[in-house]
Amino acid sequence: MASRRGTLRTVAAALAALAALALAAPAARADGEGGVLVVGDSLEELTSPYLERYLRGIPLTVNAVGGSNSYQILDLFEESYDPSQSVIVFDAGTNDNPNYPQILAENVRKVAAVVGNRCIVLPTIHGFTVEGTGNQGKNRVVSRFAAERPGTQVPDWAGAVHRDPGLLGPDHLHPTPAGSDYRAQLIAQGVLGCLSYTETAASRAAEPEVEVTRMKPVSRLVRREAELRKQALRRAAAAVFRQYGAPGA
Repeated sequence: MASRRGTLRTVAAALAALAALALAAPAARADGEGGVLVVGDSLEELTSPYLERYLRGIPLTVNAVGGSNSYQILDLFEESYDPSQSVIVFDAGTNDNPNYPQILAENVRKVAAVVGNRCIVLPTIHGFTVEGTGNQGKNRVVSRFAAERPGTQVPDWAGAVHRDPGLLGPDHLHPTPAGSDYRAQLIAQGVLGCLSYTETAASRAAEPEVEVTRMKPVSRLVRREAELRKQALRRAAAAVFRQYGAPGA
């Protein structure tokens, strides 16, 4: 517990320094007027009540719905986005099937296409293992997006949980109140990093996995998963054809 308190003090000190930089930064250097939009799922529902205390004086809009996959969180973004917002927190991916990280990549790119030069905060993902597949693929999507889009902020929630599993509740997925507070601090660091034009490095830290047998697919998500499965089967069939020729030949 002493170690966690020390970590919280370190993060709080970093937040104070970033807040001072954000207040001093000239608004003309960023698109928008300094507002922040946060969209997400149940993790964000638990996180956002703590977020305001670390972003005092910054216009904050939160639209989070438990159980949302990245398609649904894209809908929340489209519902709530306003050009006055300078920072977009896209807290998505936890409820996506990790067998198809392309879906998260596609939806993040859709957000980027809308927001122009506005800064995006994209937390790393700690979620379920599905059919033996963990969340490394989704976190590679996060890392690659950040590498391709300078200024993107990547709060390392997956790494934090790996270092301190006590941040999670009994289901090993949702944060405790203390974990939600800490998660809010990580996201606030990302927001203030955007507003003060500092950059954080995307982390590839491994995260512990939670075993489940199968996730229930939802609407566009299941259709896109089916498309990706068909594409994979076609690629496999083409490879066999190239190696062995047509059946019966």
